[in-house]
Amino acid sequence: MAVIVVVPDPDTETGLSRISAALVSSLRAVRGQVPAGDRIKVVEFADLRARPEAAPTPEGLGLERAVLEGWWNAAVRTGQARGEAADTSAALRATPHFARQAKPPHSGAAQVRRYLTDRKYRHELRDRTQACISAETRVVVGHALGGLIAYESLCAVSDSVAVTLVTLGPALCGPRVIFDRLEPPPRNNQGEWPAAVRHWFNIVAHTDVTALSRPQLTARFGPGIEDLTIEPRAVTDSLSTYLLDRSTGLAVATGLSAELR
Repeated sequence: MAVIVVVPDPDTETGLSRISAALVSSLRAVRGQVPAGDRIKVVEFADLRARPEAAPTPEGLGLERAVLEGWWNAAVRTGQARGEAADTSAALRATPHFARQAKPPHSGAAQVRRYLTDRKYRHELRDRTQACISAETRVVVGHALGGLIAYESLCAVSDSVAVTLVTLGPALCGPRVIFDRLEPPPRNNQGEWPAAVRHWFNIVAHTDVTALSRPQLTARFGPGIEDLTIEPRAVTDSLSTYLLDRSTGLAVATGLSAELR
């Protein structure tokens, strides 16, 4: 079974071999333990993402707009955008985070909306993630919406699991409308800490507007999270870019060497 499980954003098209190669490169750069290739598992969601979905409800469309508005507000607050936007998705396209990405901002917001409102889809993504996590797993890495999926999956795994969680630009740091719809739901404005998580590193790129509404997760989940803001090598803030950052390599290496049990 896998020692490292990587949960990508379901909307990403990054090749599985490229993700593993970036992670191995990062571990070698920090002189960390490098597991055999078959001990690194990247969860695949392409077939689930490709399934036709029902037309979104008015409530779902409202949620999607709220996500885009939250991203725009984060861009304005961090100086990456100015004023109000008549077309939020089009305006976000000019920010450093989205400027070189193949898919427009509304595609990412629609994926978030689908996950939060389509119960069957949500559980299929989580079930597939949980199936990749075992008692042998030491580190779970989640990127963007994949960070939210990893979190919810770890809230529901068996008692035999004890891992280091590394979230990279996670949707957990996004607009409040996402946080309020977590499963399990927050209590008294506090998110639940997954029992399976022994250590938690949260890494956010300073241009990643999708994760800048609340980049310090300690504000939502309490103390114990090592929150880091980084300057990525490229402006795309993609999963590979995050994985190649030294901070990610150190976080994963720490998880592999930590005494979790």
